[in-house]
Amino acid sequence: MVIKKRSHRKRDTSPTLVIKEHDNELTMDDKTRSESPVPGLFRSSSPESPVPALRASSMLSSSTLSSFDYDVPNVDSSNMSSSSSQVSSKFTMFRKNKAVKWILGAIIKLAIMFVLVRVQRQRKVVDDSSTNDNTADNTQQLEQLYAMPLPTTPQELSEVNGELAKLDPEFILKWAHHHLHDSPELGDSHPLVQATSFGPTGLVILDQLSLHNLLDTIPVITMDTLHLFPESYTFYETVQSHYKSPLHLTITKPLDMIEEPILSKAEFEESYSSTLWKDDPKLYTKVTKLEPMQQRLEEWNAVMWITGRRRSQGGERVKLDVLEFEPYPQGSDMYSSAAKSTSPFHSSKGRWKLNPLAYWSYDQVWSYIRDNNVPYNSLYDQGYTSIGDEMTTSKPEKADEGERSGRFAGFGESNKECGLHVDFDFEAAADNKLDYQEEKEEEEAEPEGAENVTCDIDKARQGECSEE
Repeated sequence: MVIKKRSHRKRDTSPTLVIKEHDNELTMDDKTRSESPVPGLFRSSSPESPVPALRASSMLSSSTLSSFDYDVPNVDSSNMSSSSSQVSSKFTMFRKNKAVKWILGAIIKLAIMFVLVRVQRQRKVVDDSSTNDNTADNTQQLEQLYAMPLPTTPQELSEVNGELAKLDPEFILKWAHHHLHDSPELGDSHPLVQATSFGPTGLVILDQLSLHNLLDTIPVITMDTLHLFPESYTFYETVQSHYKSPLHLTITKPLDMIEEPILSKAEFEESYSSTLWKDDPKLYTKVTKLEPMQQRLEEWNAVMWITGRRRSQGGERVKLDVLEFEPYPQGSDMYSSAAKSTSPFHSSKGRWKLNPLAYWSYDQVWSYIRDNNVPYNSLYDQGYTSIGDEMTTSKPEKADEGERSGRFAGFGESNKECGLHVDFDFEAAADNKLDYQEEKEEEEAEPEGAENVTCDIDKARQGECSEE
């Protein structure tokens, strides 16, 4: 298609279209324009469309158009105002058309969606970049941390604690896991174990182990003394349901005189008594907590166990370090092998204790629990701040009292520490256990109030029986 200007030819005032078809020249004035082979192409208006020329021109086949060369003449300036008016009229009709409005609205919406998608993609790129940077920083920090081994001297222990005190629980747990579970000498044992009564701090640690995929290799152990609150037994099920398969939970039971598990409170009272907890608190702690836990730790070849103790809990915990070495207690079965190594921290002499939240406050612990929807014992909503056995646990009397002020009521202010974390004389407790067993056997053989009476029937009838 070729468009030419025919400026050398004189024209009348009306527009004339000159069409060349091959070598034959035709002209169309206003009269003949109505007889065009493409009706409506040159009309100024049409009831069928707001853009009549566009609608009419669509009727022209591509084969027809290709056979014409169009030579459009110049239009006289006197007709410009009329053309502008026609264009304005067409634009008004175009703007009022509903279909056109819908199309324009759709185009605008698509444009907005396109912009939003681009913005979201840019944000994601920034977030991913930030995450990658954080991951890279964490990886670098862990590599430096893994280079720090378990201490072998008291000086090294002090230096390690100085480093661990600066870290979040995540890194402390990963550091311990790296050194204990990446050793080829461990086999199928469980060198790292969490021991907890499912208090707030223990729950934060448990959630961290789950969050960082450590529960598959770190078992959790809790001690059922058979004297817990009903709510505490219900919470066992809550914890198992919340963490499901990754959680390997072991619930120990008290041990009887021959170190067999006692499965019910009635059986416990039959083996010992209903008041053992106050008659002999040390023996009670030994048979309900220490012996069951030590038995399981020995089976697992545990090298370190994780606790939920914190400095802010007060008492003997105010100077607590993140990492401690706990020698085997005198009188225990493990203590006899202590002389085999000269290292003060050899596994033959004791176990490591890890306190990942040693520097956390009570408020920090509960903020984590609420922010991360960690389940907790419903007794805390009733005013308890620390929970143990039902008969030795009470609510704090004053709001400003310590977190553990309600524990071991009646045992004195200096005796608020759990029996798992005090220097325990196993030999003395064993002697107490034997003494208690002998007294129990004597009571069963000769019930209290019974008397040996020697008397025959005749004397008995006459009231002359004598006591020996």
